Amino acid sequence: MTPPLSSAVLLAGSAVALLASAVCLVRADRRERMRKRRLAEVAQAWRPTAAARTPLLATPGRRPATSGAAARALALLQIDTGRPDLYPTRWWIVATVVVAVAVLACGAGAFLLGPACWLALPLAWAGLTRLVFGGYRRRRSALLYAQLPDALAMIVRSVRAGIPVPEALRVVGEEGQFPTSSEFRRLADEIRLGSALAEALVRLAQRSQLVEYRFFAVALALQSQSGGNLAETLENLADVVRKRVALRQRAIALSSEARLTMWVLAALPFITAGALLMVAHDYFLVLFVTTTGKFILATGICFLALGVGSMQFIIRRSLS
Repeated sequence: MTPPLSSAVLLAGSAVALLASAVCLVRADRRERMRKRRLAEVAQAWRPTAAARTPLLATPGRRPATSGAAARALALLQIDTGRPDLYPTRWWIVATVVVAVAVLACGAGAFLLGPACWLALPLAWAGLTRLVFGGYRRRRSALLYAQLPDALAMIVRSVRAGIPVPEALRVVGEEGQFPTSSEFRRLADEIRLGSALAEALVRLAQRSQLVEYRFFAVALALQSQSGGNLAETLENLADVVRKRVALRQRAIALSSEARLTMWVLAALPFITAGALLMVAHDYFLVLFVTTTGKFILATGICFLALGVGSMQFIIRRSLS
């Protein structure tokens, strides 16, 4: 088989695989919407009181299992079709942009190492999709974590002023910062529509995927069942969370030198390449016109990406 023909066959196979993946994701999204609509219809007719006894300290983010390989693929790719507020635009638009980036990356790999790199297109798309959508989740969780002390302080002031807890939650939803305001607005709406306080708090803790929100849910649920000084409890929780946030920010500040060093080291090869291209472009073009040069360039890019990813992983784990 000639090289152009083999490249065309590999590209066509990768395109078919991506098209099949897109069809599976769209079908999974449709089934998920139908399932949620049926659950909403059932919930309107029957509200089990046992749901209020759901353990508040369960693992956050755990959702009822859905059938089908496509639903499991969505979870593996960190795509939540039921939470459009997690993403700057529709999730399938983000996935399409990631497909374009993956095609460009595999095209560059095919230019450097040969057409066999097109076989890695589905894997590259899956990895980039998980990286992008996981990044959106982490960014939102970081904002929720940093804004929680202020939200708790607003609830404490409202409770001490004699405002009921549901209205205090609505105050946070109206006057708080995004995305905390959207989460508390949704919480207040669920309570206003008839959901039990403990049940709505469980869903809030699961959506946030933060331990501090589970503590908050436990405090409110226990106070609603047994009574007590809610303002003092939430004030102590706000003080603890504020200290944890300050400690995390201090750790980020201390690691700023390491992160700056990482990006400087990552930028040095490109700066050197630009200088070499201006001074002696004939030597630089060897990396693009010879087989050995292409292999060296591809190896360097792979090791550079591996190094940056490893340092990012180490820094993130040290701050978690």
